Amino acid sequence: MADPEETRRFDDIVAHLHEDDPGFTAAFHEPRRPPGRLPIIIGAVLCAVALALLMFGGAKGAVLAVLPWLAGMAFALKGRG
Repeated sequence: MADPEETRRFDDIVAHLHEDDPGFTAAFHEPRRPPGRLPIIIGAVLCAVALALLMFGGAKGAVLAVLPWLAGMAFALKGRG
């Protein structure tokens, strides 16, 4: 376990590095793209298709609705980031 004084000094050094050269510390973090709208739209359409299969497909439609529902949820979660 590190000494509290050493931990405080280390935190001070890191804070000064962030202040002096933000580009240096940013190089250690990958830039993250903002989530896109297209995966969310695709996910919503696939979920709507699954609901339509449930409503109009009978028992066979209920079984087949699982695939577009899972794919739609995967796209929706991907779109949220």
